[in-house]
Amino acid sequence: MIMEELYRTISNGSDINISIDTRTISSGDIYIGLKGDQFDGNSYVQEALDKGARLAIIDNEAYKIDDRCILVENTYQTLSALAKIHRQTFMIPILVIGGSNGKTTTKELISAVLSSTHTVHTTKGNLNNEIGVPLTILAMKPGINIAVIEIGANHADEHTRLMNIVCPTHVVVTNNGKDHLEGFGSIEGVRKANKEIYDCCRTIGGAAFVNKYIEDLVVDSADMNRTLYPLQSYESTSTLLASLTYNHTDIASQLFGSFNENNILAAIAIGEYFNVPLEKISSAIAEYQPTLKRSQIIEKNDHTIVLDCYNANPTSMELSLKDFFKSSEANKRVIIIGDMREVGETELDAHKEILQLISSHIAPSDEVIAVGQLFSTYQNDFPYTFFPTSTDAKEYFNSLDIRGKKVFLKASRGTKLETILE
Repeated sequence: MIMEELYRTISNGSDINISIDTRTISSGDIYIGLKGDQFDGNSYVQEALDKGARLAIIDNEAYKIDDRCILVENTYQTLSALAKIHRQTFMIPILVIGGSNGKTTTKELISAVLSSTHTVHTTKGNLNNEIGVPLTILAMKPGINIAVIEIGANHADEHTRLMNIVCPTHVVVTNNGKDHLEGFGSIEGVRKANKEIYDCCRTIGGAAFVNKYIEDLVVDSADMNRTLYPLQSYESTSTLLASLTYNHTDIASQLFGSFNENNILAAIAIGEYFNVPLEKISSAIAEYQPTLKRSQIIEKNDHTIVLDCYNANPTSMELSLKDFFKSSEANKRVIIIGDMREVGETELDAHKEILQLISSHIAPSDEVIAVGQLFSTYQNDFPYTFFPTSTDAKEYFNSLDIRGKKVFLKASRGTKLETILE
């Protein structure tokens, strides 16, 4: 069955509801059996149909139970192909958000700003990979007038593949940082991978929003249709929370760290481009509450917790720590850091550099806890408290008196650093 015919079959003149997980399937869904290292979605076809799936798309003939099962060569490729066809049915602005740091926060801020005036479809959470992006596209419904799609990558050419599915009208690259060095190989590899977003956008005739103060992005987006922002003058007013004055308007947020100012500026620029009044932009940013353990501030009793442990790489860890030191009082800090994942061959050096950074800013009575095997490599070199896992660190943290203190937590999500707070 050719893809266009398959698309007509599953759409059937109505909304397309795709499911890849029988635990959340609803009546009338189209089930797609994907295969991974630890599972084979084909084997759940009977369960999907029993739970009400209208059709099941599989790539293993052994599981073709009846005519409700549609056999294809590869279910991953089919998912992407169906998403690409579905995207072409929408003649609306579609904005892609990519880059090393701040993608999800920027996407959430932009969606909040645009939603104050427009009907917006956006990526849920950070479903930004080869599965999440097609599912996000296929979830687009009639009636929306702008889509905001986050894409992510951890190796070369992945951005290109995702861009070819989304075919956006506009793109934003947040920055080039030391993320996924294991897959990209170097910071130069990161920059080349993020430049794929600009290159694809240029090819399909799209436009870019580019922060004019980030030199490498300005260079990499040259000779394309672009809007350089900020459009008006601004002044940083950040303390613990990111805030600024833009065009004589105060823009406050609930986001920790001045590094989030660039994410806010992107949301302002895109809001202005799509005719959202500055007053509504300001209100949307102020009302946005960070979630998913990203740049969150938790005020509890007489202490403050900075929770930013959904993801971490050397660049984001350094920026977050510097902001925490600037915005907190000496001798009233508890710093909890966890291993950074996918850093590549330089992972030990990267973790040592973070410990050295802390050493250059720490006060005598500040508490430092380092969690994970990589940080523990240096437990004899630094006078801090080291634990192999977050569970191991939890009891020690609970024994501390944190009254009147600020607590900082940051790590890659695999470290599960939030366990310490439970």
